[in-house]
Amino acid sequence: MKKLSLLFIGVALSLNASAAWHFTPYGSFTSKTKVKNSYNKASYSVYGFDAGNENFTFGYKRTTYDFDWKTTGFEHLNLIYADAHYAGEITGNLGYDVGTYLSLGYENSIKVSKSYDLVPHAVLTYDFQNDWSMVAGAGVSFNKANNYGFGIIGFKYRNPSDLGFSASLGYPKTSANYRFTEYFALGADAGAIQGGHYYLDRSKVYAQEKGYNANLFALITPFNQLSVKAGVGYNIDREIKFYRNRTYFGNMKFDNEASFFVNGTLAF
Repeated sequence: MKKLSLLFIGVALSLNASAAWHFTPYGSFTSKTKVKNSYNKASYSVYGFDAGNENFTFGYKRTTYDFDWKTTGFEHLNLIYADAHYAGEITGNLGYDVGTYLSLGYENSIKVSKSYDLVPHAVLTYDFQNDWSMVAGAGVSFNKANNYGFGIIGFKYRNPSDLGFSASLGYPKTSANYRFTEYFALGADAGAIQGGHYYLDRSKVYAQEKGYNANLFALITPFNQLSVKAGVGYNIDREIKFYRNRTYFGNMKFDNEASFFVNGTLAF
């Protein structure tokens, strides 16, 4: 698996080395909320970065939990990830996009054979040429906890950089945006939490974060190469599911909670 991950990164970097790149550091913080079916409470913070171009992205995310009673067996979750994909035209307005996502989720140290989550995916794209486009496809997640397949569906109306209203409707996320000027926009999004797959080396179990969230945000773009996004969110039905030997054996559920987030994107 280590050779596979190195090969994956090498191929991804060679896809389009001349394409424009972006670098996005980010952070978010939640209010303290109750852990269901217990007397414990917890808040968590997330920080990391995402970087890449139109064919390849990579990044790192660290989630830190702050429990009132530190008896849960974990405190920090780390995720290293990369995604390589390639889009092309089939005929006319019909196209395709195929790719693979690879992540390594761990508590204290990386164990590639246990921490990996490999997700190949493919979609068909169609441009209606009237400000609307769509995607439809599927993917499969292969990991040591719980292999599963999923569908991808979405409709896009205009580009968020265009003045006025734009939107993206689908699963796993739906968003809407209104750009008042080239420098300022307001938006909202809602969808499934894409938490990650982790191997907890102290307790020797696998963990997957699940749930839903909704966010309101402002987007400031002082010039083309820089944008800053900040807002508030609300997490719904968030939980961590635990697996051992590919068998689900329990979860940790949280009451709904508010959050604050901010990120900045530098394009070059």
